[in-house]
Amino acid sequence: MVNFQNDLYPFTGIHRQVNGFNIHLLDEGKGESVVLLHGNPTWSFYYRNLVLGLRADYRVIAPDHIGCGLSDKPSLDKYDYTLRQRVDDIDQLLSQLEIEGRITLVMHDWGGMIGMAYATRFPERIGKLILLNTAAFHLPESKNLPASLWLCRNTPLGDFIIRRTGLFPRVLAHWCVCKPMDPRVREGYLSPYKTAGNRTGIWRFVKDIPLLPEDPGYALVSEIQAKLPGFRNTPTLILWGEKDFVFDHHFLDEWERLLPNAEVHRFPNAGHYVLEDAGVEILDLIRSFLDRHPSHA
Repeated sequence: MVNFQNDLYPFTGIHRQVNGFNIHLLDEGKGESVVLLHGNPTWSFYYRNLVLGLRADYRVIAPDHIGCGLSDKPSLDKYDYTLRQRVDDIDQLLSQLEIEGRITLVMHDWGGMIGMAYATRFPERIGKLILLNTAAFHLPESKNLPASLWLCRNTPLGDFIIRRTGLFPRVLAHWCVCKPMDPRVREGYLSPYKTAGNRTGIWRFVKDIPLLPEDPGYALVSEIQAKLPGFRNTPTLILWGEKDFVFDHHFLDEWERLLPNAEVHRFPNAGHYVLEDAGVEILDLIRSFLDRHPSHA
């Protein structure tokens, strides 16, 4: 991958072998562990400013899912691009990192489904939850899948728009923010996805959206959703961009129903990439939340 502006992403990064593939991750700082799980079509670049803002006081771990960012991007015949596989990847990765004490999970977009699947598998390892425009449950009954995602998921247009042309990440760099994105930041998001082969992972994320009982991830999502009330007493911070065209108030309403004790902050002028629109305020809120809820071993 071409190296882009290091001042935006001034990290060395490391690699770990997981299920036969290299996962790239940031592992910065010492102290309580904060694990940042990105969604689609982003990568650890999305969390760059949180890493910089937290690493002086915490151990901050931000992996790139397989098929994303600077991790390996295997073909479909070599890797099972499913939710269950991604949870297994995170399980193996975090086990390798010898984390002490309970972790704080920070989750955005697909990171919420992956992270909460991990949390329901190992609830004793979880100290705190931070949710950024994400879901870990089925599509709310009051919400329809946006037409753009439906077309990409269910028709041959998906392969064309996402994998072959790369329009998907380029368009989202505009749709997912309220404030115009700096061209250098946009290039940071797009840099790992320059070729069709490098876009297989982000295409499969869309194909894997579980809507029907016969879909591969549907049963696992049902299991996760059923176990979410078990986290009602886990300190939880919800930070929500209200101009998200997918994860809108229907999803936030569901989180508040499932986790009624959560601390919620809404950002009326922020979109799906809420950290781009409200990153300074969010960093302050996260630091305050972590200070008020220290984890215990």
